[in-house]
Amino acid sequence: MELRQYATVVWKHLWIIVLTTVLGSGAAFYTSATAAPVYRASTTLEISLGGERPGDIYQLMRTSEMVASTYVEQMQAPVLLREVAAALGLSMSAGQLQNMLTVEQIRDTQLIRISAEAHDPALAQALVETTAQTFIQREKGRQRARYQADLDQLEAKIATLEEDIARTQAEIASLGDPDNGASDFVRMERARLESQLTRDQTRLVVLLTSAEEFRMAMARYTDVISVYSPAEPPTAPVGPRALQNTLLGAATGLMIGVGVAFLLEYLDDTIKTPYDVKQTLPTNVLGALPRLKEQANGHAKLLVAEQPLQPIAEAFRNLRTSLEFSSLDRPVRTLLVTSPLPTEGKTFTSVNLAAVIAQGGKSVILVDADLRHPRVHRACDVSKAPGLVDALLSPEARATAIRETGVPGLRIVTAGAQAPNPAELLASERMADLLAWLQEQADVVILDSPPVLAVTDAAVLSTRVDGVLLVINSGETRRPPAVQAFERLTSVGSQVLGVALNRLAPSGDGYYYYYYSYYGDGRGRNHTSWIARSKIARSKIGRWLGFGRA
Repeated sequence: MELRQYATVVWKHLWIIVLTTVLGSGAAFYTSATAAPVYRASTTLEISLGGERPGDIYQLMRTSEMVASTYVEQMQAPVLLREVAAALGLSMSAGQLQNMLTVEQIRDTQLIRISAEAHDPALAQALVETTAQTFIQREKGRQRARYQADLDQLEAKIATLEEDIARTQAEIASLGDPDNGASDFVRMERARLESQLTRDQTRLVVLLTSAEEFRMAMARYTDVISVYSPAEPPTAPVGPRALQNTLLGAATGLMIGVGVAFLLEYLDDTIKTPYDVKQTLPTNVLGALPRLKEQANGHAKLLVAEQPLQPIAEAFRNLRTSLEFSSLDRPVRTLLVTSPLPTEGKTFTSVNLAAVIAQGGKSVILVDADLRHPRVHRACDVSKAPGLVDALLSPEARATAIRETGVPGLRIVTAGAQAPNPAELLASERMADLLAWLQEQADVVILDSPPVLAVTDAAVLSTRVDGVLLVINSGETRRPPAVQAFERLTSVGSQVLGVALNRLAPSGDGYYYYYYSYYGDGRGRNHTSWIARSKIARSKIGRWLGFGRA
């Protein structure tokens, strides 16, 4: 699709887009206006990394960001949030608390911000404080557990060695004073015990030194998490944000409306414009007829004679010109006017086309060949009989079947009496003889036939004429029926001259609006209807914006 086509789709379904936008913004505003106020509390944690600091500043920053990111994820873990809920005595699930909390790392820093939103300001403050303290205690315990086993083993050795030293000292004391004439055995035993005591004391000094160094290493390689900025009680609500939510609701409604518009356009397979006809059928658009309320009411009136200066009359003149040049080598003397389905305006088209050809100086006979639902006699305000059926059943009644109209050069043959077998009558040799005789009576013979897909009458008659004009109702006729009708006509050898696009909706591309703006309604430009003036103005605006044709 081109940009102009996108704009056309938006303009066509503008009411849907406006409606969804208004509904979206209105719903968002109402929700924001009736919602309870929301309070926010925040606290900031500072992380001091343990261990040897890398010399590369980039590597240090990357390490800090990775550690902070890990802590951010851990603070939002369900296991931690369940502990927070238990500490505060809340009957909330971990998912509910997770929706209330926001944990984020402050960019390019070792700071983590914990925020909570709640309808109760005290709850928001307590939530961030408890979350921070719970995480700090859990992280301290987790890091202590990494070294605690080795430290406990070292302290157990120190305790055992201290017990051995105490026992050795007791044994030495039990030997008494060495200067009171002790025996050689006592002196030797004392010497052994004193030597063992010296060794144990030396080992104890080494173990105590190792334990102290181990504790110092634990402190050095352990991350320290502390509260950098305590949470303060919120004093003013931060939400709901009525303006922001309204704008977001309007944007959402706008996107939904545009999506619905293009979805409807995608699902709409009706033929609306001459461009659609060219994309659907391998034939030309010979004319485009504007939408009129007379057709909308189901009336087939002879408008070109009553309103010769109106755009509808000029549209039929253009159709007449296109038909005259559609087959230069073999002028069309017999023309069949039909449509894919009923109520598409074929009778309205055939009656007014016959009248405008007669106004061009030719003698025309219009034959109502729709024997099932005849309408030509109503459009010309004459009686239904005598007519075509009478002429077919009684060839001597041919002359009486042709009747004059109020348009010079235009005569009609109405349907006549009720036919028991319309298809057989139209396919008979009498019908062929009658057509040949009618061609001797006039320059052009136009047949108004039943719809192609409804009955076989149109397909039968199409083989007896020079050309077929297929009438398609703009915005109503779907593509599949139009294709089926065209294929049915061509399959029997008919020559489809082209399409008359009937009831074309008003648009800046309609040539009849340009005609209307030039000629007015016959009383001068000042009497042009406000509808026509608005369409003309919109057409000009479209051209200025680049939507109109060059």
